[in-house]
Amino acid sequence: MLIKEVCESCKLTKKAIEYYEKQGLVKPKILPNGYRDYDERDVAILKEISVLRKLDISIHDIQNILNNTDKTAALSKCMYLLDLKIEKEKVQRSYMKHLINDYDIEGVFDSLQESTDKFFTIREKLVQAFPGAYGIYLSIHFGQFLNGKIDDSKKEDAYRKIIDFLDGVNSLNFSSELEEYLESVFTMMEKADIEKMNTTLINAISDVDNYMDNNKEIIEEYLKFRTSTEYKETLAYKIQKLLLDFQESSGYYDVFLTNLKIISPSYQEYIKRFEKANQAFIKKYPNSENLYKHD
Repeated sequence: MLIKEVCESCKLTKKAIEYYEKQGLVKPKILPNGYRDYDERDVAILKEISVLRKLDISIHDIQNILNNTDKTAALSKCMYLLDLKIEKEKVQRSYMKHLINDYDIEGVFDSLQESTDKFFTIREKLVQAFPGAYGIYLSIHFGQFLNGKIDDSKKEDAYRKIIDFLDGVNSLNFSSELEEYLESVFTMMEKADIEKMNTTLINAISDVDNYMDNNKEIIEEYLKFRTSTEYKETLAYKIQKLLLDFQESSGYYDVFLTNLKIISPSYQEYIKRFEKANQAFIKKYPNSENLYKHD
């Protein structure tokens, strides 16, 4: 099929199609006479690109979607980033209204410098740094702790270290197996599901004794499976080890979490409660101590 027919079929201009070719999104055959010959697959890809561009998805993200075997996971990431953008725009609108009512530049300047843009940036970079919907999970989980102010030089330095870490994560090599698994685990989960998981975890930490009493049978069955030979033969066990290796070698603990404690008093308090709850849990279930450690 020649480009004129493709333009009519895909409702695209010749320049648009040529641009997508230059970006490597579509690769038609070149005939001896120099004309391009588009097959059915090329047309299907161009229609896919057309739909995604009309949804205001960037060329970079479209490349990821086209190359991803799990398009739902890739598109979910775009959707979540769009949600963050809308959330950020709401905050910006509120500042605009404030300026309309009272043109207090100093007040708005200080407020913007303290927190808003910086914390949105961390959440966005978490999504972009980690594979699949795992980045979305991290953004939602840590997002609840990003509600303070970066109001001194120590916090500013910690913020910069977090951003440098998240920018560097993109250069690390995730195995395809790790990426595919992380995508499959979270693909079908909605934002509300992840938020519910967070709430359940926080409630359990807040009253660990009551949680253990009310979920005794479930906990015992879970620990029985997690410490079994059967579990150690599963893909989930293998992926857990790969993820632990990555987190330990990448600076996830030493850089990201350490500096998050500095910029977020609420996260620091959460960790204290988590460690206290974990000690109580291990005391009652000693065989749980090494669940998230290397053999």
